[in-house]
Amino acid sequence: MDDPIEVEAPDDSGSTTLRRYEYQVHVAAQGVLEMLAADGSVEHVTCEHIEDIVIARKGDIRCAPGDLLWDFQQVKTRDAVEPWTLTDVLAKGALKSLWRTYQSLQAVHLTYQLTVAVEGPLDLADEPLAALARGAGHDNATCLSRVTTHLKKPEQDQVRDFLSRVRVRRLPRREDIEARNLRVMSGLGGPTATVGLIEALYTEILRLTRNATQGRLGPQWQRLLALDVQATLLMDKRITQATVSDVRQRLLRPDHILLGEVADLLVAEETQLVRKLRRGGASSEVIEDAQMMRAHADYHRLTEVARGAWPEDAVETDLDQRLVFLARRMKRAQNENPRPADAIFDSLQESLQTRPEEVDRHPLFARDGVLLMGRACAVSDQCKFDWGRARDAS
Repeated sequence: MDDPIEVEAPDDSGSTTLRRYEYQVHVAAQGVLEMLAADGSVEHVTCEHIEDIVIARKGDIRCAPGDLLWDFQQVKTRDAVEPWTLTDVLAKGALKSLWRTYQSLQAVHLTYQLTVAVEGPLDLADEPLAALARGAGHDNATCLSRVTTHLKKPEQDQVRDFLSRVRVRRLPRREDIEARNLRVMSGLGGPTATVGLIEALYTEILRLTRNATQGRLGPQWQRLLALDVQATLLMDKRITQATVSDVRQRLLRPDHILLGEVADLLVAEETQLVRKLRRGGASSEVIEDAQMMRAHADYHRLTEVARGAWPEDAVETDLDQRLVFLARRMKRAQNENPRPADAIFDSLQESLQTRPEEVDRHPLFARDGVLLMGRACAVSDQCKFDWGRARDAS
């Protein structure tokens, strides 16, 4: 029997396109790893907006205090293993794309740079390329002349200003980038971060990055209601510190949570969840319960992610939004309570224990009230609801 696999395909570009898309996801994940570093300067990572990746960094010497340096990155891949030359970079069209970005930013007051991020090594014997790589392409006469010609001869002074912002960055090859990112993540992890935990957390980062690349990072209900469409679409592409708060907590503080021990609150790094509970006047017992439940829910989720058993994002988004609606209703019922956090916590837990199917419809958390309460605590940690505010009862 004939097999169509033996027939040469007239267009076999689909697999190559998918590999390049996945490679770009891993490149964007590197920016997210910088966000997780204790001394990292990355504020947020935006995917597929203006350029392939936009990384906003703080503390750059080119910026005024409090301002961000915006790095617009154009990612280029190829199957060849030879080092990149300036001819190769020009042939890939990366500088034409960055030139369009440069022109679109003329009326915008930003401190920014333009990066050509290429897969594989650079030919540093190619002096124009070497100059471009270190941000000195505008001072290299050959580089300036060739790029001016490549861009159809616009004003050379404008090209000189453009090249002063351009950098070329080499990236690991596609067969190496995931392993390198995992090694970086392992170095960022705490002393008890296991290989399985690191891999599960990296899988979570890739999920977030793919969603950002597709403009699907934010809550689905906002898109369905078309709330402030342009702003919503942009934020659906941006990974922020809040987006990775779950990953950070599990990466840096896995020990006391999984063992069921609560560290000394005077010296431990407080999460948004703990700060919100404190503002609501929560007792120490409720704070400890919240941390423990959140830990169990995180562990359950990461275990399922590592097994590849976690469903599509819309299912998780639906559950989280139902938790938010339920928690906010519990909060409104305690408006007159001078210390509302404990009452909100108890009411929410009772509801999830007695009617878990109303929230966990699929189910993701086995319709287990403890796991669902832990997920509610994780959602609160993501700044989606709080536990009220304590006030003087006198």
